[in-house]
Amino acid sequence: MSKIYEALKKAEQDRERARTRPSAPPAAIPPGVDGTDPIEEEYQKLRASLVSIAVPAGLHTVLVTAPNHAEGATTVAVGLASALGKERESRVLLIEGNWRTPCFRSILPIPGEPEDAVGRGSPESLAIRLEELNFSVIPAGSAQATAIDLDMIDGLLSRLRSQFDFIVVDGPPVNSYADASVLATKVDGVILVVQADKTPVVEAENAKRQLGKVGARILGVVLNRRRSYIPAFLESIL
Repeated sequence: MSKIYEALKKAEQDRERARTRPSAPPAAIPPGVDGTDPIEEEYQKLRASLVSIAVPAGLHTVLVTAPNHAEGATTVAVGLASALGKERESRVLLIEGNWRTPCFRSILPIPGEPEDAVGRGSPESLAIRLEELNFSVIPAGSAQATAIDLDMIDGLLSRLRSQFDFIVVDGPPVNSYADASVLATKVDGVILVVQADKTPVVEAENAKRQLGKVGARILGVVLNRRRSYIPAFLESIL
C-alpha cells in the first residue's frame, strides 16, 4: 500500500498549502474519447484489474469497504457491480451489507417497500434484478444490524455462489464497526476505498491492520477523488 500512503500524504500536504493561497476552481472532467464516459471507463479499469485476479484464483465474492464513513465505498461498490454486469452474460449480485446506515433505496431504482431482507426467505426471493444497471441487488431492510444478519450472511453467500459469477458486498466502515471485519472473513477478498483529500494515513493503516487481524485477503485499494477528479481507480494490487 506504499503508493496509496504516499498519495494520501501528498494530499494532506496539498491541503496545508491550499490554506495559504486562494483555491482554484475544479477542472471539468474532459469528455470521453469516442463518446466514452471517463468515469465509467475508470470503473471498467477497476473491473479489469479485479477480474485479472479473481478469475484465475476462483474468487467470486468481494467486500468493498472504507476506513470511515463518507469515503466513497458505496459509490465504488455500485460502480464496480455495474461494470462487472456489463460483461457478456455475467451474472452479478450487489448486497447491501451496511445495515447500520443503509442507503441503497435512496440511490438505486429498487421497487417495493423496505423489508428486513437479509437473513430471511430464500436467496431467490431476496435478489431483485435491476435491468437498467445490469445487476441484481439485495438491499438491507429497515431494521438496524443484528446478530441474525451476520450469522445468516455466510449461509446466504454459500447458496448464492452457484447462481452468480460475482457477488459484491457493500460493507460498513472498518474503523467504525466490527461488522466489516466479520464480513471480511466470509468473502474471498476485500477492496479498501480511501479518499485522497479526506482519509488520514493513520486511518488507512488502522483499517488495513484491522482487516489483517481477521486474515482478510486485501485484493487492492481504490484511491477515491484524486486531484484528476476521476472518482475511483484501482491504484495498486497488494
